[in-house]
Amino acid sequence: MKPILRSLSLILFVISPLLAQTAQKEPTNLTQNKFEGLNSKPEDEATEKERWRFLFYAGAGKADIQTNPNIPFAHLDPNTGLIINPGIGKRTGLTSAGTTNFPSEGSGTNQGTVFTLANDKWLFAYGYTSIDLKMSPANQGMVPIQSFDSSSEHVVRNIRVDYTQKISDLVSAVFSVRQFLRTGNYEWNYVLETTSVSNHYVAFPKIQVNDQMKINIYSLGFKFNFFKNWEIEPYFQYRDARFYANVFSTVGVIQRSDNLLLPSDPAAIGGAWAYQGLGSTYALPLYNSINKEFGNVGLRLQYNPYKFLFLRTDVRRNPVLAAWEVRGSATVFFNKYFGITLGGIYAEAEINPLSLRGWEIGPTFTYLF
Repeated sequence: MKPILRSLSLILFVISPLLAQTAQKEPTNLTQNKFEGLNSKPEDEATEKERWRFLFYAGAGKADIQTNPNIPFAHLDPNTGLIINPGIGKRTGLTSAGTTNFPSEGSGTNQGTVFTLANDKWLFAYGYTSIDLKMSPANQGMVPIQSFDSSSEHVVRNIRVDYTQKISDLVSAVFSVRQFLRTGNYEWNYVLETTSVSNHYVAFPKIQVNDQMKINIYSLGFKFNFFKNWEIEPYFQYRDARFYANVFSTVGVIQRSDNLLLPSDPAAIGGAWAYQGLGSTYALPLYNSINKEFGNVGLRLQYNPYKFLFLRTDVRRNPVLAAWEVRGSATVFFNKYFGITLGGIYAEAEINPLSLRGWEIGPTFTYLF
């Protein structure tokens, strides 16, 4: 019995240091594994921001605009053959011949598409929107009398490049360069307008105007992630804007209102709309250019409470021209590739006399690679 006990004691003496060494190593490995487990992220979540995301949106909706263009015109005195200023309009000083304005409002349809390619540092986007509107005289009261049948078409293009530089885990700087292009075609048919300036009627069968606006935009913003699921980005913006307008020459008639605000020759108004008896008044061919530079302040918000829901807003203020622009959208994803986006815009008139309100809804496709 004693030899057996001695043998067991010898075995325990030999292997006890090995057991002690193993016991010391196991807690260390468990602690390290737990620490790594707490700080590691799923592979898709850790690398999603570093990968590129492609997004395509196509939608349709409704748009409403208000505009007040000024059209210069001249009157040819049939008795003397001289061009005279009848005193109608002359509100903007564009010409010495006088101008008449067409305060108009309209509603119609709009269709748009957006292509976006982005990761955690870069964003490239291109947007295209077409708007077709049926327009009518804006509510300006009974005097002056205004009547016309009008329509307009607009095409809007947006190009945008953003670069985001991380400053800390909670703050990033965002540099953005954008170009905004808008072209519009206006047509007024069966135009009739009176004015209290000199008690005249002016009538045109048709007036056409093309305009174009080009804005180069440079902005610097700071994106904050202080709150869960929120991205808050105040920004400062510089805009270099150019506005062009072309008026196509058309011929009409002018009539005095001698008898209780009635034109002296009412038949001449109807004749002008039928392209008859024209020649006493004509819209001047005009190429008008306006250049403006101004700064803006704005705030972008993005809220992502769930993986399938994205809410975005962008509010901008032009302090020089006292104009607001508000954009917003909400996207609901049904799976990782497909969703629905609803967006809206409210923009007040800036360098061009046009205010816009509209909304769109349509499918959104996305792919991560």
